[in-house]
Amino acid sequence: MDPRMYIAAREGSMEDGDFSLVDHLKREEENGYQVTPKGNTILHVAAHFGQRGFVGEVLKITPALLCYKNKKNETALHIAANLGQSEVVSELLSIEGKETHVRMTDDIGDTALHKAVRSGHIDIVRMLVKLLLDPEHDFPANKAGETPLYLAAESGFHDALIEILNVCKELTYVAGPSNRTPLHAAVIQEHTECVRLLWQWNKPLCEELDKWGWNSLHYAVKQGLKEIVSGMLGWKKSLAYLPAGSENDWTTTFHIAASEGDMLMIYELLNHCPDCWEMLNSNGQNALHAALLNGHEMFVSVFYGSGICNSLVDEADNEGNTPLHLLAASGDHVPQMILDHPSAKKMAFNKQNQTPLDIALSRTWTIQKEKLVRDFCSINGQLGQRDFKVKRKTDPNGNIQQMEEDDHDKAKRVKIEIEKFIKSTQIHVVVATLIMTVTFAAGFTLPGGLDSNDGPNKGMAILLKRAAFRAFVISDVLAFSCSAGAIFIYFFMADMDREYEEVPEYDWLKMVRRSYNIASTLQGFAMAAVVVAFVTGMYATLENSLALAVSVCVIGSVSFLMNSWICIWG
Repeated sequence: MDPRMYIAAREGSMEDGDFSLVDHLKREEENGYQVTPKGNTILHVAAHFGQRGFVGEVLKITPALLCYKNKKNETALHIAANLGQSEVVSELLSIEGKETHVRMTDDIGDTALHKAVRSGHIDIVRMLVKLLLDPEHDFPANKAGETPLYLAAESGFHDALIEILNVCKELTYVAGPSNRTPLHAAVIQEHTECVRLLWQWNKPLCEELDKWGWNSLHYAVKQGLKEIVSGMLGWKKSLAYLPAGSENDWTTTFHIAASEGDMLMIYELLNHCPDCWEMLNSNGQNALHAALLNGHEMFVSVFYGSGICNSLVDEADNEGNTPLHLLAASGDHVPQMILDHPSAKKMAFNKQNQTPLDIALSRTWTIQKEKLVRDFCSINGQLGQRDFKVKRKTDPNGNIQQMEEDDHDKAKRVKIEIEKFIKSTQIHVVVATLIMTVTFAAGFTLPGGLDSNDGPNKGMAILLKRAAFRAFVISDVLAFSCSAGAIFIYFFMADMDREYEEVPEYDWLKMVRRSYNIASTLQGFAMAAVVVAFVTGMYATLENSLALAVSVCVIGSVSFLMNSWICIWG
């Protein structure tokens, strides 16, 4: 494009010295329009920069530019609507033939209304919606399946949603991406005001299924939108019993709430449909199966003592697995409420003739597995214990050997864990020794020096009467003592393999871990005390220059706190 034409369109100038835009436009009608690298004409450029007067003058000379498209098939109206140039949009809509113009689409199927909604320009949305009277043809979907109504719902553009729904009087809609309705989109994005508006406009929308067989209620339960769920179930309680998913793999609203561990949602569903806890999913699993699989053990507390748990705890799925079987396969402990519940004490075998304890024992050995096995064994010593004993006595060719392998594997893993602790202590010993050395030296090289004058105070610290100096001395002694204590414990740990050879592996590991934790805590205190000693010592010597003394204290304290925060949360 001629630079003079581009500048004229950008600045809205029809005449500039010997340059006449009118002459250029008349020649272009015969020879073709000049465009930018993106294929934009001067009308696109003027629309981009909001030059309303220039746009009007250009269209008087060459009306054909109104429908001219750039390389993305965008008209000037697309450009103006996307950038929020409302005055330019108003000018473009005043031209004859605007009804056809507003329906033109770009490369991705977007109309100007799509652009305005996506960019959040409500004034332009209002102007465009007034020209559209046929919802079926005037609000089409783009190539991604998004209608302006869907985009407004998904983005939470409440005002645009109102304007579009005022025109869409008929209860019709076009399915969006993944066959989702605008109500699906608003629920998934948790735009509650948009959800209420869409649901009041067309209540049956909440029954429509998306590509994965979920309706809007299913997503509302998953997102925890309690008020929305209450409204939908108040309108039609049967929605709570509709499955979510495909023909061979589906779940229920109650299972969804249990999987999310949402206690308020569970109460809400039971309030409207008190028997919905009885529903099973496609695998024959109840809500307790779903809750425990997702680590939401507090679900048990909802039903504890109500009688419902009596049925759920020992209810088997299609494979014969109770919730305890699934917990044994993937959990790390058994919730105390289940351990105490009478139903948990029943012997339960799945279709592979396995108890929960059998499944737990078959897992690769970890600390979590060890705790899980102890939990199962603690249920009156019965859960799976009978089957375990019979296997050891009557099937020596296979299972006893397996148990021996498990014990060997356990000992090996314990040894590896202990070695990790010992290696870590080597670095800790170096740090603790360094702190001891520094604090020892500081104790005999006191800030401010010693009084060398003859008299009763000869040899005493000069700054002895200052509070900061006293804080320095106390923190220095604490740092020295804590470091010494940590080093002593590390020596004890290094000797532990000879002192405790007869101790069972797991107890040995517990002693090492406990010793390591105590030593690490002492070393942490020592490091904190060293920082306090440093800042108080500096403060005591710089007290006459208060600003400098305070600055040193602040920098030292903040640095230590920041480093501690990074280590804990980083």
